Amino acid sequence: MIGRTDWFDLPVADLADAMSFYEGLLGWTYRQMEDSPLSDYVMVEAGGKLIGGLRRIPKPSPRPADASGPILYFTVEKLAPKITRAKELGAEIVGPTVDLGKDRGRYQWIRDREGHVIGLWATQ
Repeated sequence: MIGRTDWFDLPVADLADAMSFYEGLLGWTYRQMEDSPLSDYVMVEAGGKLIGGLRRIPKPSPRPADASGPILYFTVEKLAPKITRAKELGAEIVGPTVDLGKDRGRYQWIRDREGHVIGLWATQ
């Protein structure tokens, strides 16, 4: 479908740490591109499908304390256990959990260990 998100690249300063964080939180697995000169890049796999990548960058400048940039939302089965797991993995909770009403689900923003704000979304 035109206009739909099909892939993401998440810039990270510590590739190994980011891989560990998201594997622990969302169960992601990783693959290197075959015959690729990009050793600073891993593809993200979820549910047997490639969905994005983690790209190593030089240590970034400090990010703003708010969520003023684009936010990627990732679907989880149940929100409360993932919020707990995110905290255990060192994430910061950003704002309150938001219930969208009318059976549209709930979401929670978190700041990962790299400083990115992402959304976790679930129907429950």
